[in-house]
Amino acid sequence: MKRAVQKAVLRTLGATRLHRLLAPFTAGQGAILTMHRVRPAPTAAFRPNAHLEITPEFLDHQLGWFRTKGVDVVTLDEALARLASSASGRFVVLTLDDGYRDNLEIALPLFERHRVPFTVFVATGYPDRDANPWWMTLEAAIARSGRVAWTASEPVTLPTVTTEEKQNAFNTLAARVESLPEDTQRAAMDDFAVRHGVDVAALVADAFMHWDEVRTLAASPLATIGGHTVNHPALGRLSDRRAREEVVSGADRLEEELGRRPRHFAYPYGYPGKIGERDYRLLAELGFVTAVRTTPGTLTAVSAATPTALPRISLNGYFQEPRYTDVLLSGAPFAASALKRRLSGSRRASRPAPASASSG
Repeated sequence: MKRAVQKAVLRTLGATRLHRLLAPFTAGQGAILTMHRVRPAPTAAFRPNAHLEITPEFLDHQLGWFRTKGVDVVTLDEALARLASSASGRFVVLTLDDGYRDNLEIALPLFERHRVPFTVFVATGYPDRDANPWWMTLEAAIARSGRVAWTASEPVTLPTVTTEEKQNAFNTLAARVESLPEDTQRAAMDDFAVRHGVDVAALVADAFMHWDEVRTLAASPLATIGGHTVNHPALGRLSDRRAREEVVSGADRLEEELGRRPRHFAYPYGYPGKIGERDYRLLAELGFVTAVRTTPGTLTAVSAATPTALPRISLNGYFQEPRYTDVLLSGAPFAASALKRRLSGSRRASRPAPASASSG
């Protein structure tokens, strides 16, 4: 239902051209785009992670669309320079999260054909073959089973025979996973995988680049490799020590394998509740030039003042039409939400703190 409403809003804005009227006030100077996987659309009916995938055809068309519309594709460094100088001309930055193999095999040739720069944020546990992408493990277990059992918290057994049952089970168990403390998620998912016959190591080896492939990708003059932690945790749910450890260890591994330290970073998950002000300060303290979130929004000159809290717009697998991208880049769909967040923040700031509130 939520997706249907989102599409209806985007279609209405596009059909009425209201987004173009609002764009002078909402589009800013440019935008950072989020992608994950780029591969032909799977034919399976059960595809709970379809939002994380776009097809090569859509990406190819989108890159050509940027060119015909006069939208420059630039690096994160160039984006910051443009924001600081208030340079004219629309721009986008292309980013891909996690380090999937198709970024090298499918996306890179398209970027090369269109001669556009891009950034891939690599969570180093994947090329090290020592991380568990829980959303893929959960999908694999449910896809192969007629019934799944979750025992880690709020135990439940769910039927997974029909596509609808499988999707309902995925939604239920994904909420269970995300409710767990970050440092216990891995053990719970490893146990779940074993009990449901999922070979996590094989799953990771099939989907993610190994280090030689990361090096091949990094060798492209169009590519930038950024940090994305080691194990893909929500930093905002970790202690100060653990959050720092995840960021620094990931950067250390990238420097060790690629010969240069990453200057740019993407927060895993990257939306409110998963990250916060402490994390923005941490990334700045550790010397990262930019750090990007998944909170949607466009970039303005004000964004340059908070370069470790930059918004991004998702190229979502459920919205693979240029008409949607045109509306999203206008910033119009996000303007009301941004205003609501600012007003909410102002109201909270104006309230006196309760007597028992802690400053820590």
